[in-house]
Amino acid sequence: MLNKWMLILSLVSLSILSGQYDYSLEDINVNSEYYGQNVGTSLFDNQVTIHYFGHFNWGLCSSRFGQLNNLFDQWSLEGLPIQLLGVGKDSHMSALSNWTNGNNAPVCADSSPFPNWSAWEASQRDLYVLDHEGTVVLNENISGGIPGNLEELVLQLVDG
Repeated sequence: MLNKWMLILSLVSLSILSGQYDYSLEDINVNSEYYGQNVGTSLFDNQVTIHYFGHFNWGLCSSRFGQLNNLFDQWSLEGLPIQLLGVGKDSHMSALSNWTNGNNAPVCADSSPFPNWSAWEASQRDLYVLDHEGTVVLNENISGGIPGNLEELVLQLVDG
């Protein structure tokens, strides 16, 4: 009987942990093929997903999202199962164009009090890379720059 309860507890814990790294927010980037749809990790099942949390305001956050979008464009042209998603805050909507002009990755705005940022324990300019099963393999603040091994890591996840 104890083994049965241990199994049930393990399955519940696993579902809670895997569900932590998902959200369902509307894509507000008119240049994205998912514009107007709710997006999140679960929409891109069996794909590597890259999630960038930052502010829409001009500056370093916007620059980093642009750099990530350039990589995303390259991977998309190669037909690789990789998806980039940007998550900002609705309090910065007036600067949304800093993330959408020239970028085609989905962009979302978390609403105050920012439950998705909290669930992910995200800070400004945090980057998360999840494998095709939704497991976090990289969580790094990229204020200092895009990780030098990001492309290699993502391609290994696709091949793995």
